[in-house]
Amino acid sequence: RQMCIRDSNNTDLREIITNNYTYGLEIRSGFKGIFNYHIGSKWTTHSILVNATKNAFTNNESFLDLSFVFHKKLNMQFQTERYYFGTTNTKKNTYYFVDFDARYIIKKNKITAGITGKNICNTKNYTTRSISDIGSSTTTYRLLERFILLKITYRF
Repeated sequence: RQMCIRDSNNTDLREIITNNYTYGLEIRSGFKGIFNYHIGSKWTTHSILVNATKNAFTNNESFLDLSFVFHKKLNMQFQTERYYFGTTNTKKNTYYFVDFDARYIIKKNKITAGITGKNICNTKNYTTRSISDIGSSTTTYRLLERFILLKITYRF
């Protein structure tokens, strides 16, 4: 996208050229056996050129989901995510997340037992940054700490 900002006298103040690209790939299995996976990655590249001053960065989001069906009564899923924010020069620009869920059917359509874990890497917050032609912003998200739940579901 190309934009030219003009003042009230209809003269050029500055020329702004922005380019944004998103590209990625993913693959998923469909096995009949115990194991299946879903893996993928997405890159987002931003480029801003203002009066011959260029600012560019690339962010990356990747994931790997694993599914195990050990028996018709026992299954387990793992979800992993990785976020890389290229807009920062700080050490903490990569974040990892891992969740899991396991279920055992004690009695079909009646009683199920399970265990769930969220934020296993115990990431307490993550920060994103964005840059535009007129400024930059930083947003920090506070997250729930790691937790594990034991659960029993009874349907009647």
